[in-house]
Amino acid sequence: MRNLVRGFLTAWKSPRWRWALFTAVVSDALGFGVVLWPPIQWLLDAVTAGVLFAVLGFRWPLLSALAIEVVPGLQLFPAWTLVVVALASTETRNLPRAAGAVERDPRSLQAGTTTTQVKE
Repeated sequence: MRNLVRGFLTAWKSPRWRWALFTAVVSDALGFGVVLWPPIQWLLDAVTAGVLFAVLGFRWPLLSALAIEVVPGLQLFPAWTLVVVALASTETRNLPRAAGAVERDPRSLQAGTTTTQVKE
């Protein structure tokens, strides 16, 4: 659980994740208001999917959120927001390394040796 929170807080520092979360929250909030007008709801979901794909790149969970939004009745579920939060929580590309973590030298892996370096 801590890793998910740490991952979300680390991702939150990136403007692209803040923009994605803002887009998802606004789309879900506007979605409540246009439930009775399906064409407007579809347009809103298409625009949301396009913006999120542009900001985050192609990610399979975004397609699952789009599928949820297409099903009548499930449109009230805040799928965009939950998927963006889940993706941000599992984002590990930019997580800082812990102090004292053991890091393998990539050159030693190629040579077949097991030399390690301690990060401080």
